Amino acid sequence: MRPWALSAPILVLLISLPLLRPLRVPDPRMVSDGEQARLATIQAIVESHSLAIEGTSFRDTRRKIVSPADIGQPVAIHHYSDQSPMLSALLSGPYWIMHRVGLTFDNDPNWTIFWLTLLGVTLPVAGSAGLVYRMGRLFELKRPLRAGLAAAVVLGSGLISYSTVLNAHAPAAALLLAAAACLFHVIVHNEPRKAAGYFALAGVCAALAATIDLPAVVFLLMFVAVIAAFRWPIATRAAGMGLYVMGALAPLILYAALVIPITGDLRPGFLHRELAVKAEGNAETGQSSRATPASSSLALSSSVSSPTASLADSDDDTPPSAWRTALARAVRIFGSFFGEHGIFSHFPVLVLGILGVSMIMHRHWPATTKMLAGGTLAGALAVIIIYSLARPSVGDSMFATRWFVVFLPLTLFWAGAWLRRPHRQSSWIMAGVLLAFSVAASLIGATNPLPRGGFDRYTVAGALHNLVHPQLAVPTPSPLADNGGNSTQEP
Repeated sequence: MRPWALSAPILVLLISLPLLRPLRVPDPRMVSDGEQARLATIQAIVESHSLAIEGTSFRDTRRKIVSPADIGQPVAIHHYSDQSPMLSALLSGPYWIMHRVGLTFDNDPNWTIFWLTLLGVTLPVAGSAGLVYRMGRLFELKRPLRAGLAAAVVLGSGLISYSTVLNAHAPAAALLLAAAACLFHVIVHNEPRKAAGYFALAGVCAALAATIDLPAVVFLLMFVAVIAAFRWPIATRAAGMGLYVMGALAPLILYAALVIPITGDLRPGFLHRELAVKAEGNAETGQSSRATPASSSLALSSSVSSPTASLADSDDDTPPSAWRTALARAVRIFGSFFGEHGIFSHFPVLVLGILGVSMIMHRHWPATTKMLAGGTLAGALAVIIIYSLARPSVGDSMFATRWFVVFLPLTLFWAGAWLRRPHRQSSWIMAGVLLAFSVAASLIGATNPLPRGGFDRYTVAGALHNLVHPQLAVPTPSPLADNGGNSTQEP
């Protein structure tokens, strides 16, 4: 391994490791509901051989649902995490090993969470820097510039922010980069006979990303078009797409086997609001009551709201006019770019990635490279529009907008096309300012991107405030309460 290739991953680890949530916030009562739900599923798989979380240490999380098969049953009501169980299933292997050697959620929860976060999130993020360095060969950059590009992609896109807590967005982004790296290898070498394994591996990585974090589904489909753009015989391209699909089948089948018994279809639990469960209940028994559809939406959203919430909401019963509805949607989309949870209000260096895509589309690059570059922006725009319109409130977006983390690193990667060309000094200074601001925002967010109560302001300011004035645990039921009920409740 060359030193330049290792420099960016090592830098990422040096930054992320001291900021891991179990080290900075050791009180389990400050763990976010999303992290609790994922930890509960990991514990249930290993200790109960089930996905039901009502018997776990994190059973009081608000991110849980009831299975349709249990509705109407007088007894034996089981609760499940409302998230995709794929990441939890993957991390159940490491936890099984830790459980065998005596490291469990019951006897040492913080170190258990630390190792799971390191293996499931931090190391994949560090590996992403190595992937970007490797992919940088496409732009024919010198090694120092490729190492700088790798560090900039991880540190300036917000990916580093989510490397310090257990979440699905960062590993999905790493898997998406891995799928793109497989396609880049085929593009650079252009040898159909040696491409079979890379197409299959790209399918595995893209499907894993999609089953771990739902927005990646857009890119799972987009990569098929990239393979179709190769200037190969039709039969060879069809074989490549077939290998890609075959590679994607295994993760998709596993996902279906995990999700369908819980929700009854392929949609993860958070898309079934009618199945949501209230967090309130008897602390001594650990039982929770099923929520009505109205309260379900409250259980699945943050307790804070955003000023960019739908303008169509009003106190009267008059239906909003078409123009007000259109205006509300436009405001939400604008807020996704420049609002309190906006992309460019946190990571303006992504402008260089967009410029890089435009340079590729106007130069004599291979059709596959153009398809991958243009597909990155098209897929990103599709995810932004879908989520902006589907979620009127962004209160549960956490730091920046967590649902967009999956495509931001791949978008910024295309800044390599901008780097390979000469620029005026003023352009370099402006690029440096954009990068410095983006890196500063990302590092501030890394101190706690998933706070217990979310953010009720511009998230960089909110994260900085939480850093200067740490949140103190209040006497409320702990997620690590024992079965005897000697616990305190979250407000």
